[in-house]
Amino acid sequence: MNKKTWWQPPRRFKETQNERKISWLELFYDLVYVACIGQVTSHIAAHPDGAHVSYAILYFVFIFWAWINGTQYYELHGNDTIRTRWFVFLEMLTVGAVAISVPAAFRGNIVSFTVSFLAVQGVTIYLLASVSFYDRSHIGLSGPFLLCYGIAFLLLFISIFCQPFAALPLYLLAIVINLSAPVLGARNLNKILASRGQQFSASPSLVERFGQFTIIVLAESILSIISGFSTAHTASLLVWSFYCLSIGIAFLLWSIYFDMTNEQELKKGYGYYQLFVFTHLVLLGALGAFGACLRNLAEHFDTPAPVLLTRTIAISLALFLAAMCLIGRLIMADDDHQTRSYLRQVTRWNIVVIVVLIAVSAWSKSWSVSGLLLTLFLLLAIPVATGVVTWLTHENQPED
Repeated sequence: MNKKTWWQPPRRFKETQNERKISWLELFYDLVYVACIGQVTSHIAAHPDGAHVSYAILYFVFIFWAWINGTQYYELHGNDTIRTRWFVFLEMLTVGAVAISVPAAFRGNIVSFTVSFLAVQGVTIYLLASVSFYDRSHIGLSGPFLLCYGIAFLLLFISIFCQPFAALPLYLLAIVINLSAPVLGARNLNKILASRGQQFSASPSLVERFGQFTIIVLAESILSIISGFSTAHTASLLVWSFYCLSIGIAFLLWSIYFDMTNEQELKKGYGYYQLFVFTHLVLLGALGAFGACLRNLAEHFDTPAPVLLTRTIAISLALFLAAMCLIGRLIMADDDHQTRSYLRQVTRWNIVVIVVLIAVSAWSKSWSVSGLLLTLFLLLAIPVATGVVTWLTHENQPED
């Protein structure tokens, strides 16, 4: 084996593969994020108050930023070489260190979390800079990202020497700067692509990666349900009915997401893709909060569910459905009457369910666990059933 075989440079941006199969390495890479998300959601389940939830959202945004950068790098520049495998392994080590340090960060010891995430940020910066090193034409594309990521790295480094109350503003500023990089680089990217007679289009494999990450968060919800019900002091028929309803709700959420996105393409344009990314940030955060709340809800079989818990569940589901409505608008279905009709009908009913969920969150009465779970199940079943009926109706129509 020569050096060219096992240590090839990253793939050039203009060599992006629009049609490719998701690799086993990418699936393995996602597993470390299961640990990260699990640490965050389990803490929310144990401490569902406003302060802890706020910090959980902040840590989740950091984790999502790490995942999206690793995913996009592999999509645009990854190849089947030892170099790629080595850096995926290095990213997994650093993200795993972040997962280990999350519990201490919730207790106020943020140094280990900061150092771990600095390692993640450092690897990201190096990989992006290495692309420009091997491909000089990429400097114009990576410049805004390197600038933003470098400033955020410096802010996080300074936060190591600050007290937690003083480090928080630096954390917030760092994540805002990290997330703003694609916005700042959009104009230059579109200009360069236009000069090549091209327009940015998210490949099907890249869109599929978001579905895989959604599965990870849904898996945490399933784990939260099972963990919560495993602590039940009784195995009565009522408890098992609660369990079935909870799993049914998770299944309906899966149906809503994948029925709307499966094998669908996004509208062409870098702006549409970035909106898709940020919408998933809201969607996945809502799913994570919902899963954590279900675990906490399992402790109230014999007593009314706390009002705060009920409101959090209702709001998280409303946010999820609102995000799905927006994603439905981002799907390219101009030439497919069946898909357009399906998305239109499901989106309408999603909006109706959102209004009802907001009403549930505003209604301050204490809900019983059975009443709350049954209400949520029936509400989520409406858009799913509507979608199935719409799809079957079009399938059974005679062809012209």
